Amino acid sequence: MLTATRLISAIGFGAVGYVIFMIIVAVLNEDKIPSFLMPVCVGAGLWMGWLICGKNTHGVKSGIGNGYTAVVAQCVLIVFAISFEVVLERSMRLRYDGPGEALVDMFAQMFENIMKFATPEMGIVVACGGFIVGGIAGLVARRFGN
Repeated sequence: MLTATRLISAIGFGAVGYVIFMIIVAVLNEDKIPSFLMPVCVGAGLWMGWLICGKNTHGVKSGIGNGYTAVVAQCVLIVFAISFEVVLERSMRLRYDGPGEALVDMFAQMFENIMKFATPEMGIVVACGGFIVGGIAGLVARRFGN
């Protein structure tokens, strides 16, 4: 169901996703940027803002808490998508002996990408984005109801 809180949360976290995309592009080499990266970053923000922050926010405090939860879930989803693409490419080149080895490498790729993207800029965007968008969603929820 469309509510003002869900709409504001989705739009806000979509914007945070675009900023995350810009930081990831700065970290990665230009030849390694997947074509699906911007839609995944923005789409993950829209989805997590709608489902997590927009659905569960009833006031400013719960908005900030749910904002942090949504932005961390958004980051995990983005890292999963990037890592899945790398593992899928490697499996198409027959670099794995079986699905178990691919699954283990998937988690290794996720850890490697988390360490690569853990920059001060990313930390500031995640912390401020979750706080600001969650707080705004809390204000909207208090004003218009959830």
